[in-house]
Amino acid sequence: MQSNAAKKILPIISEDKKLEVSLEEGKAIMKLLTWSDDLGWCGQKTLEIDDSMLDDLHRVIAAARLKTNREKNETNEVVSNKVIEFPGI
Repeated sequence: MQSNAAKKILPIISEDKKLEVSLEEGKAIMKLLTWSDDLGWCGQKTLEIDDSMLDDLHRVIAAARLKTNREKNETNEVVSNKVIEFPGI
């Protein structure tokens, strides 16, 4: 017997944003929520992705992460190259 209930995956939570992911009927459902002091977690966007596209989504996110990390490293290298060493006494 197979259940049609959504299978929730642990959310990603930052200070004021939360990304919930669940699997339901052959789709990954991603919900972006933001925190409001008066209301609590408020839904902003929902995205449904066919499970056949999950591998491609993983590759695209990994590529974006690598590019972002590379750009951060290049920025840090430029900043560290501008540091002038103080001459020894």
